[in-house]
Amino acid sequence: METNERKVMNMKDASQVLRNLKPGERRAMYKGAKGTIVSATRTDKICPHDFAVSLKIPGRDEFYPTHVRLLFDLYLKRLTNERGAHQLFCVIEKVYDGDDPEGLAPQALKLNFPMQLDDSDINLYYTQLLMIEQEFNYGPNGCKKGKVHPPREFLMRFIRWVASGEEEIDKIITNAVRNWPPPVRYATRLRCDDF
Repeated sequence: METNERKVMNMKDASQVLRNLKPGERRAMYKGAKGTIVSATRTDKICPHDFAVSLKIPGRDEFYPTHVRLLFDLYLKRLTNERGAHQLFCVIEKVYDGDDPEGLAPQALKLNFPMQLDDSDINLYYTQLLMIEQEFNYGPNGCKKGKVHPPREFLMRFIRWVASGEEEIDKIITNAVRNWPPPVRYATRLRCDDF
């Protein structure tokens, strides 16, 4: 079952919409500037209210992006436009804070990346959803014990690690897929004074 009704959502509002999905219900959450649809389908796979995030890029089959895709894409962006990537990382900090990614998308779309997997607005949309998924599964109402608080910080620390440029992507992704927490130093917010 798919629900197509959408509205602009900060993290709190998006969390409420996702928590209210019925088992198996799918909802188109965001539509990117180039037509990519970012959806969520309630799966209850890890915990009750768990959901899968999917992308439907025009002309391609739907697929389910993971944190690995996000981290690799952000790494490519940092390699090909370090200044622009820093600006994108700062916008992601705002998503982490709970801001509405659709309201932030115009800033991100102004950035140009010679190499990327997904457009910057799509990064913002599915980053928000992956963070909410962490909150659902590892937060106070989740069925798993989280390693950091708030649970979405686990993903944000990996994003900050990519932003730092201090390691090759291999080490970062190895830690991510093994569910090893990133170094504690990435609990510190990025410096975004100039953005």
